[in-house]
Parts: sequence; C-alpha cells; structure tokens
Amino acid sequence: MKKALLLCASHNDLGLIRALKKLGYFIIVTGNIPNLIGQKICDKFIAADYSNKELILKIAKTEKIDAIVQCCNDFGVYTASYVAEKLGLSGYDNYETTLTIHNKDKFKKFAKENNILTPHSESFSNVHSAIEYVKKIPPNEFPLIVKPTDASAGNGISKIENFDQCKNSIVQAFEKSRIKKIVIEPFITGTQHGFCTFLVNKKVVYVCSNDEYSILNPYRVEIDTFPASNFLQVKDILISQIEKIANILNLCDGIFHLQYIFDGQKPMIIECMRRILGNMYHVPGNAVTSVDLEFFETKARCGLAVKDFPCSEQKSFFAYKTILAEKNGVIKKIKIPKQYEEFIFDSILLLKEGDEILDYKKTPIGFLFLKFQSEEIMKNFLIKNYKNDCIDIF
Repeated sequence: MKKALLLCASHNDLGLIRALKKLGYFIIVTGNIPNLIGQKICDKFIAADYSNKELILKIAKTEKIDAIVQCCNDFGVYTASYVAEKLGLSGYDNYETTLTIHNKDKFKKFAKENNILTPHSESFSNVHSAIEYVKKIPPNEFPLIVKPTDASAGNGISKIENFDQCKNSIVQAFEKSRIKKIVIEPFITGTQHGFCTFLVNKKVVYVCSNDEYSILNPYRVEIDTFPASNFLQVKDILISQIEKIANILNLCDGIFHLQYIFDGQKPMIIECMRRILGNMYHVPGNAVTSVDLEFFETKARCGLAVKDFPCSEQKSFFAYKTILAEKNGVIKKIKIPKQYEEFIFDSILLLKEGDEILDYKKTPIGFLFLKFQSEEIMKNFLIKNYKNDCIDIF
C-alpha cells in the first residue's frame, strides 16, 4: 500500500483524509496538537510541528512516503512544497514559487512587476522603518491597513485611521509574523469576496465564488454566502488574472484561491493561496458546485492526473455560519435556535458544553451549513437580521 504524509488532521482537513482513503493510501499524519478530530481516522500519527520543514523532510525519508499532502495552513503549504522538491515528488509548485504566492510582500512585488490587479503596498522588516513610512503619508491618504506577510485567519491585521494609531498596529503585526515582515497598503472601501478555482494545465476549469462577512471580528471571516453576488461582473476579469499568474509562474494543477475587494467597478486581489480553505469552506462550496474539490485537490497533490475533473456550475444558494461566543468564559449551553432548522443541511461542533473560551473572536465553536431557496432569503436571514445566538456563556 502506498503511503501519504498528511501534515495536519484538523476539522478543515477531513476532506483530504476522506480523499486519501478513497485513493487507497496508508495515511501518516503529523501535528503538534494531539487528539485532533481527524487523527483517529488516520493510520499513524507522528507528533511533529509541520511548519518545521527539515523535521518533516526527515520523517518523510524515514517513512519512505509516496506522496505528501499539505493541510489547511500556509505553513503546511511551505513545508509540503519544500519536501516534495527535495524528494522529487510531483504535485507541487517549486518552493520559491510557493513563497511568492503565499507571502504577502513577495506576492505584492510579483503583482506590481506583472500588472496584477492588487493594491500597492510597501513591506518592512522593522518597526522603526514602518513608522517612518506612515509618518510621511498625507492625512487624506488614510486609512491604511497593516498585515503580517505570513499570517492567516486575520491574525495581526488592523486598520490605521491616522498616524497616532500606527505604532500599536505595526507592533502587533510584527508580533504575529514568524519571519518578522509586514506590509502596509491603502485601505480599499468595498465588499470582500472569495474566488476559488481549480487549475488544469494552467487553465481555470472550476469556479466557486462567495461573499465574505466579518461581523464579530472584522478581520476573520465569520459567514460566507454562495455564490458571490457580483460573480458575473468579476468572473472573466479574475479568471484572466489567475491564468496570467499560472502561466508566468508555471503553476501545477490544483486549487488557486483568491480573496478580492470589489469597489463597485473592479475587483482588487488582496490574498492568494494554493490550498483548501478554513471554516470548512468546501462543505457549502462542494454543495453549490456538485464537485468534491478536496478529492481532486488530493489527487493533484499526490501527483495523480486530474484530467477527469468534471464540468460544473454554481447552483442554488448555500452558506456557512461560524458559531462564536460573544465573550470569553465557559460554555454553559449550545443550542441551535429553531429558526435555523429549515435551512441546515449539515453541521459540526468543535467544542462542547463546559469548555472554556479564551479568545472568543477567534475561536470557532462549530459551523452550520445552510441551504436557501433564494439569495434574498439567505441575505435577510444571515446578514440583514444577523444574530449571534447559538450559545450561552457563564
């Protein structure tokens, strides 16, 4: 039996595990958190930090793996690409290309050189130079946004309304960056969206789009609704941009996802990634497109042909809602209100009654996956009449 090394087994990686089983692999999984939800259904667990690429390379050699599968984390992408390159495994972009796509400063430099639609930004490697840069910004060019170059899930991101706010934001961004680099760019007013595609021979063969809502925490997506409300306006533009990037960087087959801000006229790309997405995105994503995207992503990362990728289009209206607390404390009760019942087609709980919440804005308690008859019903129920009403806290 062939062996696959999967770099994590969180709730977000369950689709990858399912796909590896379907493909007949013996699954070895790593991670530095024991008892994650997916570990018990893998064949072997090795406690190891998957961001440590040399350690994972050593494990891969010892275990004599046939394939490596990244997880739902940018550091997993870095490591998988590095190990694949060292071992001559197919299924990944080369390591430098991977860094270019997933590090905000490298991607911004690439985008500027190749006329990719993205906000102009400046990168910094120390607090002093970043503050001096902001000091020279005219008042009418605020607000700005500051981001760690290598963080995800909104960690370390903040909006700067004026110079007096910049120091705390810059320090916070550096604290969240492992490589101690940040970017500063104009804050673009508009709506935020996701555009998930799949590449085969550098051509986009699949699109799943969504509107993103960050309500409790402005920099961490809480609700996605599918498909994107402006999909027809941006579809051709974004596909052209993605295929341009794929050809310049000679990208391999697999997922290419981006986030964009839409100002009512054009989309501006703010993030790119080549991995499955968080918040179990592909549960509603697979439902709206009728495609098991994790299965084909896993095939691609294992170096297997994906020419059988099915034709698809977005049908009906789906969403996920993250179950969050409104304050820190111990979970007293989890109860899904009756008004959700007619829309829920699946759900998952990650925590239980009695568990403690230490950072309520960043700690998902679970997810509800929902189907609606129309976009109007979906937006009215989830957004216009938004409620955070699924749990009580002591």
